[in-house]
Amino acid sequence: MKQKRLAPRKSSLIISGILVGLAGWLIVSTIHHREEVDNPPQEKTQLPSSGIHTETAPAPAPRNPLIRLGYYTGDEDSFAAVQNAAASLTIVSADVYAVQFDGSISGGDTLGVVEWDKARGIETFACISNYNNDPSVNDFDAQLAHAAIVTQRDALIDDLLALAREGGYSGINIDFENLAYSSNIEEDRAAFTLFIHDLAGRLHAESFRLIISVPGKNNDSIENTWAYPFDLAAVGADADYLQLMTYDQHGPWGEPGAVSGADWVEECLRYTTTLVDPQKLLIGLPAYGYDWDLSASGAGNGEYSATDISWQDFDTVSAKPGAKTGWDADSQTPFITYTENGHAHIAWIENVESLRAKLGLMKKYDLAGLSMWALGKEDASFWQAAEAGL
Repeated sequence: MKQKRLAPRKSSLIISGILVGLAGWLIVSTIHHREEVDNPPQEKTQLPSSGIHTETAPAPAPRNPLIRLGYYTGDEDSFAAVQNAAASLTIVSADVYAVQFDGSISGGDTLGVVEWDKARGIETFACISNYNNDPSVNDFDAQLAHAAIVTQRDALIDDLLALAREGGYSGINIDFENLAYSSNIEEDRAAFTLFIHDLAGRLHAESFRLIISVPGKNNDSIENTWAYPFDLAAVGADADYLQLMTYDQHGPWGEPGAVSGADWVEECLRYTTTLVDPQKLLIGLPAYGYDWDLSASGAGNGEYSATDISWQDFDTVSAKPGAKTGWDADSQTPFITYTENGHAHIAWIENVESLRAKLGLMKKYDLAGLSMWALGKEDASFWQAAEAGL
């Protein structure tokens, strides 16, 4: 009879499987070890899909937004202009203070522009000048400048710090002009430079900033007694911004011409940007011009008669009977000629086209922004042109 084959027991199957598996592992491990000895592994290098290793350049540092500074002169019309131009302004410089012979500061924010600005995210600087309103002077006073930066320097710096703190200002704007007060203009220049250095140090220690208004100039000639006392490289190193007064190229003190000719402005920018970081410079734009009465002027003896006119007056002047409007290609500035009461006139004034030419220079020389004189002399078209040119 046939012997019946019995099914193997489960424990026997498990042991057999383990033995077989262990033997297989030993064989594979031995082979793999021999392969590694004969062929050691190579270090793997992963290349980008292009096959060329490249590094990502760091992102450029973000640029500060362009500064748009307007000068507020303290009257109702200027305050209304601040309100109307608020969307275009980043800084208002309140030109409502003047230094006195004892180093004290007169003037004040009587209309509350600081609080109005602050509520709308606009910074306000206190602008202090050496303008003397005494009828016998009625101009920037060299002797006031001497008192401010020499005789009463320490007292004035203390007063400026107190004004910034107590007035809620972001900083100070120094507008001292006509600085050649002595027989030694080099000493006058050095004194102003030292004053700015000391003032900047005190302001920066308390996180206030400093703007200095400086004349536009295309050289450093000592013969130019109005501009030479400003050592642009030195004061530019200490200040946060230089507000370039690239206007008053011509005025009532001399022959008729563009107030801020683009050719002259470019000469000033080309020169100044070799001395000062362009990101510390604000181009100056005038919202005004001058109307010369040629018949009343004595050009032969250096006497001229001219009156101030504003941006807003352009249409009024150009609409005078017989008025003709021209365009000077070199300065890229309009002018208007007319006769009134038998007197021949020529008015040099700014318009949208002349403003656009200077804004192009601001971008060409990579400046920090613009400044304008003065709020209340312009209208909405000025800011529309400015915004379009930025």
